[in-house]
Amino acid sequence: MKAKRLVPFVLALIALFTACDDDTSIPVIESTDYFPLHIGDTWEYKDHTRKVCGSEIINNKEYRVITHETYRADTLYYTYNTYFRTTGNNKVYQLNSDQSGEYLFADFNLSADDSWTYINNSTGRDDEWTVTVLPEITFEFDDTELENCKRFFYNASLIVDEEHTIVFAAGIGEINSFSNAWGLGDTIQTATIDGVTYGFK
Repeated sequence: MKAKRLVPFVLALIALFTACDDDTSIPVIESTDYFPLHIGDTWEYKDHTRKVCGSEIINNKEYRVITHETYRADTLYYTYNTYFRTTGNNKVYQLNSDQSGEYLFADFNLSADDSWTYINNSTGRDDEWTVTVLPEITFEFDDTELENCKRFFYNASLIVDEEHTIVFAAGIGEINSFSNAWGLGDTIQTATIDGVTYGFK
């Protein structure tokens, strides 16, 4: 009789542990914001991190300041800041490196094969870039997947080997970047968005 009473208890424990394991491997993300910019948001990649560390008013517009830190052998190699703002209509603008103006960095309203151009002077000269929207994908990690990811292909025709693709996930932001010329890329490992931490393997 005791053995019969233990069977349902053991099965319930197995089901409980299995369910807990499944819950921790699949992040629940309800946001539709592809470029979150809450102060304190952090993205950790293989050898670098990004963090929204504050806001600044530049040219009468408010930008979020993102601090980038790159590491080599667990030692801080270099750091720099970039400046972004969103308009509330799924468009993201980035400040030029000389802070003379801004350009449209991402437009999440567009469909596959749509494109736009902008001028970026981050190399010390005015380079024209073309951004092409690629079809949405489901991005697969080892333990989970993120659906409806947006992809953009960035290309400056006068710069050699600079073309690259960036993938964005709703509620997370940039999850993958890939150099189409060099065949190298980096994928998100951990993100903390609006106080919630997500892990990806």
